[in-house]
Order: sequence, then C-alpha cells, then structure tokens
Amino acid sequence: MQERLLELLKNSDVEVRRRAVESLRGSTGGSAVVVLVEAMKDESWRVRKTATDILLQSFPVREYIEGVISLLYLDDNAGARNSAIDLLIAAGRDAIPFLIDAFATSNHDVRKFIIDVIGEISDQRALPLLLGALKDEDENVKASAVEHLGRLKEPSVVDALIEILQGDDLWTAYPAADALGKICDRRAIPALLKALENKTLREPALRALASFADPDTLDSIVPLVVSGSRSVKEEALRTLSAFYRKGVDEEVMADRLQVHLGDRALDILLKFAWSSRADIRLAAILMLGLLRDLDAVQPLLDMSAEEDFRDEIRRALVFIGRAHPEYMISIFDGLSTSHKRFIAEVAVGTGRREFMPLFRTLLKDDDGHLRALASRGIAAAGDPALAAILLPLLGDEYDDVQEAAVDAIVALREGIETEMLYRGLSDSNAAVRKNSALVLGRLGIAEAVPEIGFLVKDAVVPVRKAAVRALSMIASPSTVRHIMIALTDEVPDIRVAAAYALGEVQGPGTLDALVLLLSDPDDSVRVAAAKALGMHPDERAFDALQEALGDRNGFVVAAVLETIGRMGTEKAREAVISMLDSEDDEIRRTAISALYGYSGITEIVSPYLRHPDWATRKISVEVIASSGDPAVRTLLGEMYDVEEDVTVRKAIEDALHADRS
Repeated sequence: MQERLLELLKNSDVEVRRRAVESLRGSTGGSAVVVLVEAMKDESWRVRKTATDILLQSFPVREYIEGVISLLYLDDNAGARNSAIDLLIAAGRDAIPFLIDAFATSNHDVRKFIIDVIGEISDQRALPLLLGALKDEDENVKASAVEHLGRLKEPSVVDALIEILQGDDLWTAYPAADALGKICDRRAIPALLKALENKTLREPALRALASFADPDTLDSIVPLVVSGSRSVKEEALRTLSAFYRKGVDEEVMADRLQVHLGDRALDILLKFAWSSRADIRLAAILMLGLLRDLDAVQPLLDMSAEEDFRDEIRRALVFIGRAHPEYMISIFDGLSTSHKRFIAEVAVGTGRREFMPLFRTLLKDDDGHLRALASRGIAAAGDPALAAILLPLLGDEYDDVQEAAVDAIVALREGIETEMLYRGLSDSNAAVRKNSALVLGRLGIAEAVPEIGFLVKDAVVPVRKAAVRALSMIASPSTVRHIMIALTDEVPDIRVAAAYALGEVQGPGTLDALVLLLSDPDDSVRVAAAKALGMHPDERAFDALQEALGDRNGFVVAAVLETIGRMGTEKAREAVISMLDSEDDEIRRTAISALYGYSGITEIVSPYLRHPDWATRKISVEVIASSGDPAVRTLLGEMYDVEEDVTVRKAIEDALHADRS
C-alpha cells in the first residue's frame, strides 16, 4: 500500500497525485504519515494542501511532527518548507514542546523557522526559548526572536528588549523598538526617546512612541517634523496623528507645534498636506487644524474639492472655526457656493453660538443646501427658543431641507408648542401637513393621534404615507384603528407603510389584517406583510407564512423564507428545508441562508456544496460552517481541493480559519 502510493506520487498528472493523497483521508498508522509527509514535498500546492489538511484532521501531532520538522531542512524545496511552517502553526500549542526540542540544531535557517512558528502560535511556554534566542549567534534568529517577543506582549521581557535597543547591534535594535511599542510598557519610554538620537532607529522609535501617546514626549517628537530624512519627518507626522486619535489634549498639541515649528509651521505642514501619500496628507491636514492658523483656511478650502480628504479637512477647519468663528463669518459672503456649503458644514460642526446670526440668515438663502445646513446648525447649538423659526422650512420646496427641519425641531422639542404643529396638520401646503405629522409622531404625542389619523385619508400620497409612519411611532391603543384604514388605500406604497406599521404597533386585529395582506395583488405589499408577520410570535402567523411559500412571486417567497427562518422553531426549519429544491436560484439561496444557525443541517445542506451555481455553493459553505458540526471541516477541506471559484474558495478559507481559531 505504502509503496504503491509513493509510486503514484511520482506521476506527472497532478490530479492523480492529489487523489492518491486523498485516499489516505481517515487512515491511521505510520505508513500513511510517511506518504503524507512525502506528499508535502510535491511541486503542486493542491497536493501539499491536501496532505497537510489530512495530517491535521486525522493524526495527533506526535505522529507526524518529526517528519514535518525534517522538511524545514530542505534548502532546495521552498514549497515543502512553507507547507511545513503552515502546518506547524496550524498544529498550535500541541507542537510547542517538539519545536523547543528541535531548536537544538546547528542549522540557523531551521532555528529561524522554528522561532517564526513559535512566535505565530504565541504560547507562553516558549518564552524561555525566545529569550535565549536573543543571544543566538545568527542575527536573523535574534531579530526574529525580538519581533515575536513583542507579539507576546509579555512585560517581563521589557528589560531585555531595552538592553537590545541600547546595544550596538542595529539589526536587532530596530525590531526591539517595534516590540517595545507593541508591549507598551512605560518603562521603555526613556530608552525610546534616547533612540531618537540615533538616525537609524528614529522610525521604529517613533512608531513605538505612537503606541504610548504620552504628551510628555511631544518635545522630542515634534522637532523631527523638520529635521532628518523625509521618511523620519513623515513618521513623526504619523506619530502626532496617532497622538491626536488617542485623545491627547488638542491645546497641548497645538502649543508644542507652535513652540517647535514657530513661524515655519504653516509652510512646513502645507508642503506635507500636498504629499502623494494619503496618510501623510491626512496627518498634515489634521495638524494644520490644531495650529488654528487663519492663513490655513483658504488652502484647506482649496483642498476640499478632493472627496477622499473632505472629512479631515472639515475637522481641521472645525478646529479653526471654534477658535475664530468671527473670521469664518467675515469671509463667508466672498466664497463660492461650494465653499459656502463647506464652511456651513464646518460651522455646524463647531456647535458655537456665534454662528447663530449666520444660520438665521441662511434659513432664507436661495440655496437649499445652505438652508438645510442652517437648520442642523441651529439644532446643534441646542437652544430650544429657536425651534419656532424652523417651522417655515417644513414646507420647503426641497425634501432634504424639510428633513433637516424635522430633525432640528425634534432635537429642540422643548421650544416648540404642539399647537403650532396641530395647525400644520391642516395647512394648505401638503409638505407642511406631512412634516407636521412626522414631528408629532417622532415626539410621541399621543393626543395628536386623531388629528394625524385624519391625514390617512389626505388627497396627497406622501401626506398619507407620512401619517401612517407617524402613527406607528406613537404608543397608543388608538393608533391601530387609523392604520387599518390605510390597508385599503389604492396606492401600494401606503399599504406597504401600513403593513410595516402594524408589525411595529400590533394590537387587536393586526395579525388578521397582515394575514389578509399576504393576498394583496401588489408584490411589494405581500413582501411587507411577510416581514411584518415576523414581529408576531404566533402560530397563526407561521401557518399563514407557510402557505405563502406558494406565492407566484419569487421575491415574496424569499421574504417569507427569511421571516420563517428567523423564527427558530422545528416547524420553521422543516418549512425552509422544503424549499431547498426550488428551481429559482434566489429562492434556493434564501432557503439555504435561512438555515443559518440551525443544528443538524450539515447532511441536508452539504449536497449544495457541489451545486453548479457559485453563489449557492458560497452560501452553503457559510451556513454549514455555522452549524458547529465536527464533520464540517472535512467536508470543506475536500471541497477546497476541487473548488475553482475564487469567491467560494475565500469563503471556505474563512470558514476553516474560524473553525481553527
């Protein structure tokens, strides 16, 4: 048997070799291990992967590890070495004792491979070995040990790493700085600051100091923005950006920038703000904001045309706007329309009351964007007394302005008299009626239900739809009666809104109404009814949904399947399973997806792992992986060997990785 398989491994056909290896799945005994280890030398990744998977799944580590470690010595077979490394890492903690023993070799390459594997496994039992490797005669072994000590984040190694950082060996000092940053023990800060004096170590030392974000180190970091190589300057900027994102006081950072960069600060940072590197640009833009230099406003506005940097530019200008609101107001009228909108966004972001006169003026501006922003700015200032001046915008010609006004009035609820909103419900302007209803609904004014309910029969469709939505937001027994009226509306959108509303509100008669809607002539209404029924944990809801699985429209059936799947009962499971053989691709995929999280589905779903439709295979992988069945790993491993679609292969990889972790 062993001899025959070893002979097959010499065949020129990759598939013949892979099938020979595959035949050993589930085998036991040393002869099978010999063949599998030999297969790990194959030139084909598929053959090697099959062999490693079988070893991991079918054999204890002690039976194969000696043979696998021997592959690390193959200087002329990088594929075998890489497969061995991957397998040893996957073997995890069980491999550690064997790796520690194997480290006693004169082969420095193998020692480095072992350090790399141990470092990836991150087992504290290997700590003495890693510490001992710091004095290895081979520089690569030492450097790798330093790197992996940082990954362990073990405080007990800080002193040893500091000693390496302060030593003469730059080859290991460099990763020592990175390791100290990962461990983030404050004992390392003085040594890292000292390392900034060494030009070669500045970059890793800066990266490490970024992890600490200690304001007391700013005096050593900020000067490097203007001194040294370009790469050091850029790393210093990244470090300052990290300080800000970790919550270092803005005033402290601004003061240190001004002290060390002085009058050159603006020119220095503007140069970096036009860098070809996005991260450097963003860091420089942020620092420009912290400086609060008025001369930075126009350059920042010029940059704002670039969509990728707008958020950081807006943040920078918010810093300046908070410090100098009067300046922003003074330049406003002279700006282009696009820049006016941007400054208005900035003004909203500042939350400063000094912008209130500008916002009040902009409420009447010809530009709808500015009117909307003015509404949001008034809300951000938080003065309830200003709520009433927003009421005219409920009837604005643009929907986004109306939405902004609704949001603002709701935010300033204490300053609005509900009587004003009641009057709006009968306004001749349909937009005012619609938005008055939405505000009352969002405020939860139960007393307004009769008046809002009257709008369910309004002549204007958006008003009727808003009335239904508003009623669904008010917790009142009387709301259901008014929503029921909308169920007979001639416009499908209104019936859709009513279905969702009944799902949220519930009450006497709502379940029967939703069941009736499952027979509505409009597909979208039946979809809404199916989803809304999912909010009713009732046997009758399930029975109605099960019957709706025979709907003529695939989208409706898919919605029903999703709803039934979420019920989590045995009946729900069986109902979903009954739809797996649908000829409609979307229905079949939805049925498989609806089984996500259910137990005992591996045997049911596994046939679809070979389905011609790639999307069906992908969702089958994801659902089976969620079942917790031990057999899944073997199934997916076999599938991976023959799967050709990149997206499906990625799903298998993710599932296998999640299972291993």
